Amino acid sequence: MSVAAAPRLLPLARWGLAVLAGVVALIVLLPLLALVVLAGGWTDSARAAASPVDGAALDEWMADEVPGSPLVGMGHVFVAEGVRNGLDPRALVAIARHESVLGTAGSGAGIHNAFGWGPAIAFQSWQDNIATVARGLAYGYVARGRATLVEIQPVWAPVGAANDPSDLNSAWTEAVSRYYADLGGDPELPITLAAQGGALAGGPTVGASGLATPTGGVGSLGGGPGEGTHSYGSPPHNWQSDRAVDIGLPFGSPLYAIDGGVVVRVGGNPTDFAGRFGGARLTVVSADDAYYYAHLSGVVVGDGERVALGQLIGFSGSANGVEHLHLGVMRRDPVSVGGVG
Repeated sequence: MSVAAAPRLLPLARWGLAVLAGVVALIVLLPLLALVVLAGGWTDSARAAASPVDGAALDEWMADEVPGSPLVGMGHVFVAEGVRNGLDPRALVAIARHESVLGTAGSGAGIHNAFGWGPAIAFQSWQDNIATVARGLAYGYVARGRATLVEIQPVWAPVGAANDPSDLNSAWTEAVSRYYADLGGDPELPITLAAQGGALAGGPTVGASGLATPTGGVGSLGGGPGEGTHSYGSPPHNWQSDRAVDIGLPFGSPLYAIDGGVVVRVGGNPTDFAGRFGGARLTVVSADDAYYYAHLSGVVVGDGERVALGQLIGFSGSANGVEHLHLGVMRRDPVSVGGVG
């Protein structure tokens, strides 16, 4: 990190002009900063991931922290495995940053082990490593009452361990907390998605029809029924495609159950967004309709699970390079159900 040189004192005659220039610059800058925040984008590495499940933002943060890290480009893997196990993916990234400098330092760099897991277990790939650690952290720590970084540290990185002669483990909590905070997490809270839900504030809105909005009213309406890839003349010739709308919104935005019902046909790949059918997908079948969600970056409900109206069911992703939710509605008008302009 570079350190800025101390500014020279200005002559009194120029002091007033400098203050005026600073005020003008601030007036111009504040609206621009507000637009950046409202748009959900962060250009500074601090708070890189406004949403806990923004894989692209995780990649940006990792690239800024450790250029050349082999984990850059695997933000979606962190998201998929974190969501699958109910964990905030940012916590996984923070631990990997401290344990192996994101896969570039220590013995883990040669054995695909970015977390010191085992502590020296070799993995076939970084993807396998992330999946194993997320699952182990969820069931071996969080499920046993060790959900905060302070509670995790004594078992994960015990002070005085034989493999830590330099006592590096004593700094584990402070270091991981610092990285986690920089990513937008709260180090004082459990590292679960349920606890780190500040980015999910607001939730769904319920209209006059009694149905919840799938995106909480966030986003803009894109292609509608019969348009673009929803063309009646294009395959696959089903209601999921033909009776559908695209809702443009930031990657990782929370998605909600439009109506109470049962989740069926969970599928797809939450780490692969190439092509027309990228991302995960699921259908919620209610008493009188069915709702199809596609291009998801994460799913937090399971096949056969009953969900309540407005319940969080997953997070939006992208397809063909465009961040959006594809929403199909079997009977109702998908445009009105989408709830956005």
